[in-house]
Parts: sequence; C-alpha cells; structure tokens
Amino acid sequence: MRKLLVVTALLLFAGIAFGQTLQKNGVVAIHMWTVKLNPDVTMNQFLKFWEEDFIPTFEEAIPEMKAFVIKGAQDHNKYQYGGLYVWESMEELRKYFNSDGSPTENAAPALEKMTSMMDEIAKYGEFTYTADDYVIIQ
Repeated sequence: MRKLLVVTALLLFAGIAFGQTLQKNGVVAIHMWTVKLNPDVTMNQFLKFWEEDFIPTFEEAIPEMKAFVIKGAQDHNKYQYGGLYVWESMEELRKYFNSDGSPTENAAPALEKMTSMMDEIAKYGEFTYTADDYVIIQ
C-alpha cells in the first residue's frame, strides 16, 4: 500500500513538473537510489552534479525522455532519493532499454555520451539503484 501511495505521488509530481498532464500509455520509470558518499562529499554536492550535469546530458542523449531528481517527502523516506524518468510510451522506452533493464542496440550511442557522467558519479561515492517502470492506464 505504501509503495502505491509513493508511486501515485510521484506520478502527480511528474505531471506538474513536466508542465502537462501525463498521458495514457505513457511510462514512468522510478529509480530508487542507494548512495554511499565519499567522506569529503555532501549529498548537496551529489545532487547538484545530478541536476546540473547528469540530467541535461542524459536528456540530450535520449531526447524522448524527461528526467527528474526526486526526494522522499514523509518521515519514513525523507532521506531517500531517486530518479524519475518520463516516457511518452513503452515503445519509446523499449527503443533504448529492454524489459530487464539492459540497453538495446539503439542505446549504444546514448550510453557512450553518458560514459563521462558515469565516471564522474564514481568521484562522489558508490551509487546503485533499483528500477521499476509503470504504464499510465488512465
């Protein structure tokens, strides 16, 4: 139930942040992050990098996608961060990523553009995520 509430809140946020309502058959990909920062790095530094460097590069590499950084808004998740990725359709998402999350052949040029960003993330610490995709049905 809690996950459903979180997903609903994220979908509403994405609609507002995207400047339009989300469309039926659109896809919202939610990546919940686990970040273990290096001793000399703050979360604010990591988030600034993500917002100012990573997302613009990612959106340029894959223009069919819109990306956002998200943060938990309740007591139980107020220190949880993640990425919210909005796609117009499952077909658009599947052009780049298979259902198991692995990249498609079409993703190779985009991911090559992201290599320097992935190297940069390592300077901030250890970064992993879990991913879930949701299709908008109404």
